[in-house]
Order: sequence, then structure tokens, then C-alpha cells
Amino acid sequence: MRRIIMTIIMLSLITLISSRPGKAADAPGGKILIVHSYDRNFAWTADIHDALERMLSKRRIELRTVFMDANINRDEETLTAVGQKAAAMMRSFRPDVIIASDDDAQQYFAARFAGDSSAPAVVFCGVNQDPARYGYPAFNVTGVVEKLAWSESLKLLRRLCPDVRRVAVLLDSRSSSLAAIGAMRASTPADIEAEWIIVDTYEKWRKLIDSSGSTHDALAIMNYHSLTDAEGRIVPGPEIMRWTREHASLPSVGFFDYTVADGALCGVIQTGFEHGTLAAGMALRILDGERAGNIPIVSTTQGLAMFNLNMARKLRIDIPEDLLQEAAALVE
Repeated sequence: MRRIIMTIIMLSLITLISSRPGKAADAPGGKILIVHSYDRNFAWTADIHDALERMLSKRRIELRTVFMDANINRDEETLTAVGQKAAAMMRSFRPDVIIASDDDAQQYFAARFAGDSSAPAVVFCGVNQDPARYGYPAFNVTGVVEKLAWSESLKLLRRLCPDVRRVAVLLDSRSSSLAAIGAMRASTPADIEAEWIIVDTYEKWRKLIDSSGSTHDALAIMNYHSLTDAEGRIVPGPEIMRWTREHASLPSVGFFDYTVADGALCGVIQTGFEHGTLAAGMALRILDGERAGNIPIVSTTQGLAMFNLNMARKLRIDIPEDLLQEAAALVE
């Protein structure tokens, strides 16, 4: 659930993505197993799951769901066991399609079925790594690659703050976070000095936020969901962003709707809602008889601009009316 009220202005993604002719609600359904890397209360996962349920409810489809909770427990043994549990559920449930969201669900579960003629079709979404790492594409696999709108977000920020040159990019050490760095480096504008800073602890995060005003002009907030406290426990993401918005003195960009909602100034964002809608559309096409491998793997996003008006007021930044009109979402 959102911790901050947002005014949504975006076009309906469901209308745009599912505009192809559909089957009637009483058409034959099927079975789908959904395996999420993260927990049900994580905003990204919640939006993916809500979109899946909304799209798939149009048909008489039997669903089963596994939440791996990998953002809460990163222990290798635990993740391996959860992946085995999902595989056992697959064998007993016998789904027609597997929908696997984010990288851990691929690594510990779905990747083993790529190219397996006896396995169900696989639709992935929210994947940061090169899909080839998991054996994708394959004749029974398609899905949605997660691509951060890095250069687009920088352009948006500089329309508000033209003097931005030095940007600190903050990210946790999860493989899904590290996977994005190469593409970001390659698309960084020549006049931007970007420094990627890997953060593992909440204490280090706070020190970086406190000191960043003397070394950088802006922050880019990637991922922060595996930061730990002094006892080694994972600190909830909303708590981290609550502290950040109260103490940050620099403008910041985020790449997900929840990051801007929780305190980043702006960003060209992607949403779990979009990933879930695209993945569900692919699954429905497979149930209607298309081969998964014939459905192209796609990258998002639609390029949705989002602004946090509370942060703009705090930083005394005026957002021009034309930018407000372009926005897909405004945080009030």
C-alpha cells in the first residue's frame, strides 16, 4: 500500500496493453502459478500482483501464488528451499503457465525450466539481469525486462535544476541492483559526473545523505531494500525513505513510482502495475494458443514522468506548469 497519497493522471495501461481482441469471460481458462521474488507487502510486488489479478480475473483461471520474501531474507539456503517449494507446488498444481517476477524467482526457480519441453510456459517480469543469464529466450519463455530510465530521468531533473553536474547514485548490493550499472554508465550524458556508491548498511546510507551536499549536486536513488541496521536486520524501505526525505538537502531522482512517492523529487518511472499488466497479457496469449517463444521479450517503460510536490516545496524548487501537465503522477 502507498504511504503517501498520489493524484494519478496516467492513461490506463490496461486499456493500452490489452487492446488486442480478447476472449470472453466464460472462455476456457487454465492454470497459472505466480512466483514473486519479494513479499506481498513490498509496493513493487503488490502492484505487480494486483495487476495480474485484475487482468487474469477476466477469465476463469485457477491461480496459485508463492512469495519468496527475498527482500526480507537473503540467506542462500532459505532462498534455495523456497525455490524447491515452488517447484513442488508446480509439480502438484500442473499449471499451464508460470509467471515469475524479479530476478530471485528466476535464479532459484524458473530458470531451470527454460527449454524444457515437459515444463509449462514461463513468463517473467521485473528482470534486471541479462535474460541470457537464465537461459532466456527459449521456446517456452518470454517476458518483460526491467530497464531504468536513467538518461530520461536526468533530463527531467535538469529541466528543474539546470546546474546539476555531479550525481551520486545510491544502490544496495543485490545482484539486481548491480546489474543495472553497466547500461547506466553507457547512457550517462557526457557532461554528467556520476558516481555509483554501493551501500550495505542504514548507517552508511545516512552518513552519505548527510555529507552529499558538499560533494554532489543531486542524488539518484536506485535500490535500498537490503540495507541492514546494527543488528543485521533489514530496515524497511519506507523507513529509509522517510529519513531520507527529512534530511536530504539535494534534489533526487528515482526510477520507480514508490521511490518518488516516498520522497525522491522526480523521475521517469516504471511501475509494478505496468510489468504485471504486460506479463498477464503474455500469459493470456499463451493460454489462447500462442507459443511463448514466439512472443517477443520486451523492455519497459512507457516513460511516465512523476513529481513529488512535497519535496519540491521543501527544496524550494518551482515545477513549471508545462512539466506538471506532462506528469503521469503527482505526489501531494
